[in-house]
Amino acid sequence: MTDRPGAAADGTATGMENAMVNAREILGAIPLFAEVLDADQLGRLAAKCHEVIFPVGALLMTEEDFGTSMFALVEGEVSVTLADKRGDAHGVAKLSAGDFVGEMSLLTGARRSATVVAETEVAAIEITKVALEEILTQAPDLIDRFGLVLASRQAELDRAAADVAQANKDDLISQIKRFFGR
Repeated sequence: MTDRPGAAADGTATGMENAMVNAREILGAIPLFAEVLDADQLGRLAAKCHEVIFPVGALLMTEEDFGTSMFALVEGEVSVTLADKRGDAHGVAKLSAGDFVGEMSLLTGARRSATVVAETEVAAIEITKVALEEILTQAPDLIDRFGLVLASRQAELDRAAADVAQANKDDLISQIKRFFGR
């Protein structure tokens, strides 16, 4: 992630005027925003967003970190993983243009629930808490929509976590059997 507006993840400038125009188009194409925000609200949100570029293998976010932003994916593909108790990553989803990541942590203040890695070069629009605050005040329906999306994503993560827990249980059983020569 970047610490300065208008900077790519590799530290290069992205051209803010162009990023703001693109951000409005991109956010307007995401039903979550397009169906709730009017043109003025969409423009104000886009003006507060930043374009970022992540090279292949870059971390967009790490499980258990605190989050201060979410990303609307413009180009490229990311993988979403959960770590088991041993730290092994288990794939949860592959996401691409039109999808978004990081909303759970950003909107609830909870730690990141998954790790997201760029599988290809990824262009994204970064939406920060500061950018959302004014819009959420003006469009309370957006909070409801985000709540529905969060519930759906949490259900997916819970299913994935259950699969990881089953794998851990199976690993422990195998380890006990090997230890006792069975």
